[in-house]
Amino acid sequence: MGTKRQEGGALYNGAIGHPMNPIRAFLKRHPRGQSLVEFTILLPVLLMMLSGLIEFGFLLNTYLDVIDAAREAARFAANDDPTTGVPTDPYPLLVNFWHRAWLQSRGSLFTASDGRIGWNTTLPTDCTAVEGDIVVSGFSILGTTVDKRWPLGYGENGASNCGNYFSKLTTAQVNTLLSGASIPNSGFIIVEIYYEYEMLLGLPWITAFVPDPIVLYAYTIMPNTYVEPTPTP
Repeated sequence: MGTKRQEGGALYNGAIGHPMNPIRAFLKRHPRGQSLVEFTILLPVLLMMLSGLIEFGFLLNTYLDVIDAAREAARFAANDDPTTGVPTDPYPLLVNFWHRAWLQSRGSLFTASDGRIGWNTTLPTDCTAVEGDIVVSGFSILGTTVDKRWPLGYGENGASNCGNYFSKLTTAQVNTLLSGASIPNSGFIIVEIYYEYEMLLGLPWITAFVPDPIVLYAYTIMPNTYVEPTPTP
């Protein structure tokens, strides 16, 4: 009986075998072919991972440029007076702190990115092809509380260069940061830079999961003596 079952099983396997059996037999006889098949299956996955690493490498490099630009612009603005003039003053008839801060930010972006971010560096009111924005704010600190926010009359928005974005830092958030700090009356400025990074590769298996463009954001805080509260006599 056992012999008949084995013969029947062999007959069955030979007559109605699994369609993958010839491939399995070939791979057993040719191990190099097996490696080739495995590599062919994994190659698209490896290429997708590699392209993602390249894209996000470009993204990280651009983000570091934005951070450097915000830092340089804030250093420049720390030695200027935000209390004179308003952002809407006509340029170049009435050049003020806000115009200079915007121009410095644009120039810093251009330098940090080796010219890849080429916003107009001579006319701060030109917002043509500006993918992002520059927002500048000044704060007068009385004890551990914000006394005034410059420019006056702009509320929580800050001085937006092109009106595309506004300040992310509210007065309440600044008060929270200052809470419990033992510092004298002081003043500081904040430069915030937004940049809409458009993917260089723009591959569909990346854009399906990550928005394009990606909004990069960086800010820097620097002390500014011009906005310190005036002592009461």
